[in-house]
Amino acid sequence: MKYYIYIENDKLNGAGCAKCLNKDIQNIEVSEQICQEFISDSEKYIFSNGEIIQNPDYEKILKEREKTTKISEIISQLNELDQKRIRAVCENQIKDEKTEETWLEYYNYQASELRNKLKELE
Repeated sequence: MKYYIYIENDKLNGAGCAKCLNKDIQNIEVSEQICQEFISDSEKYIFSNGEIIQNPDYEKILKEREKTTKISEIISQLNELDQKRIRAVCENQIKDEKTEETWLEYYNYQASELRNKLKELE
């Protein structure tokens, strides 16, 4: 079976097992592995000097994605903590009898730690 990546206006535009018949699209035959990798992540390869090559900025793209994912996770955790903090304000209960720490103080500390992590990422 043959595998192709489709080029339109010097940009990778898709991949498949059949040639694209559109006259404006160039078909470049590639290995099955490159085709599958491109389908999994279209930013892994670029079209340069008439060839399909691995994107030299790919590692940077992966790091940026990882950073964005971490930021989203922290924001989600902060949103969950905000709901817990609202409840802690309303109920005003002691979390630890020995230290007399309230639930609100406990959640505020966790939120502060997450905000510090968020600042480091940004």
